[in-house]
Amino acid sequence: MARISPFRGIRFNPALVRLGGVLSPPYDVIDSAHRDALYGRDLRNIVRVDYGISHADDVPGTRDPYTRAAAFLTSWLDLGILVREAEPTIYVAAHEFTHPDGGLRTRRGILAIVPALPWERSDLRPHERTLREPKEDRLALLRTTRVQTSPVFALWSVVSGMDDLLADVTSGPALLGGRTDGELGSEKHLLWKAERERAAAFVEALTPATLYIADGHHRYETAVAYAAERDASEPDASADASFRWCLVYLSAAEDPALTILPTHRLVRPAHGVAYSLDDLWARLDDVWDEEPAGSFAEALARSAELRPDHHAFATVAADGVAVLRRPRRAGPSPREALDAVVLENEVLAPAGVPREAIGLGALAYTRDPDELTSAVAEGDAVLGFGMQPVTAAEVIAVADSGETMPQKSTYFYPKVPTGLVLRPV
Repeated sequence: MARISPFRGIRFNPALVRLGGVLSPPYDVIDSAHRDALYGRDLRNIVRVDYGISHADDVPGTRDPYTRAAAFLTSWLDLGILVREAEPTIYVAAHEFTHPDGGLRTRRGILAIVPALPWERSDLRPHERTLREPKEDRLALLRTTRVQTSPVFALWSVVSGMDDLLADVTSGPALLGGRTDGELGSEKHLLWKAERERAAAFVEALTPATLYIADGHHRYETAVAYAAERDASEPDASADASFRWCLVYLSAAEDPALTILPTHRLVRPAHGVAYSLDDLWARLDDVWDEEPAGSFAEALARSAELRPDHHAFATVAADGVAVLRRPRRAGPSPREALDAVVLENEVLAPAGVPREAIGLGALAYTRDPDELTSAVAEGDAVLGFGMQPVTAAEVIAVADSGETMPQKSTYFYPKVPTGLVLRPV
């Protein structure tokens, strides 16, 4: 059972701003150079709130990125740059983007809220573990601003009637719209409000659903931690108090536009690590076959063909390129059937990279095939492994089993932008 609810959002005023100029990717996928570019794009870009710049003369708690974020929000509300909805609503968002295959796709989803509860009582199922540092930063921002700036990205699976509801809402004129520069090209964003009856229909349709976090586990855990803090200081607050809920963007796991990109693995030079394809091949069990390839691109394409019934990795070393493959077989759990886990257990371990070394920096990661081949050619890595993307079905199976996926297993693309809708708590 899923409990979702409408909420009184805060959004940008289209009469005063261009939506494309004020949106930002989530803070955890942009570097300082990208942040600086967003600062220059528009004085009201949400990055000033979500990922503010520190200054040498900052005084924690008095003058720092978090207090400036709160000041921006207050000022923008006072000036009408941001507006608060008069009534609770559910929003529908359409996100048009360039797929890696070069085609245009549009992912549709809704923005709503769900209870912010610990995992054992949550309506959302996770598939990864989180790091402490991002949660501390997000919690500090939430304490100071009392506004949830970025939604958790979650999926529903096999829900009847949602396509019709989405089509119904998006058939009318959009409330907001704009374009941003995406990872692979221009992206278009449109936002609608679902009126009261339609919002109620979304709630009813999703009630029997199971929800799965795609992206933003740390944002959800931050909301839970914040709710616990507020609950301790406000024990008489109502069960529906705003701080007890978390902002989410929900989309269909079966949506053809749902895209997950692979993250490739690079083995850093180290004592005892396989230094060539020949050395690697000599260390592997006989269940593995090797197919020579003319280029890394050819090896990636071939491993994609083999994926339905093989674990297949495009592999590059100083002495050439090949596809390593073995037939898929039933494993003890959904996690053990993942390509990344098979790579760790059956290829990396005999190659001299035991699992405990992975968390200590034995591997580097990239989504760029050219970066992978360059790293090997320049000696920054001795082996490169091209991965195929996991499927939404694999994510759901791992989450349903109560397991978690290895680091860098999923990259849901494109990211849900920050700034479409904010939520005060």
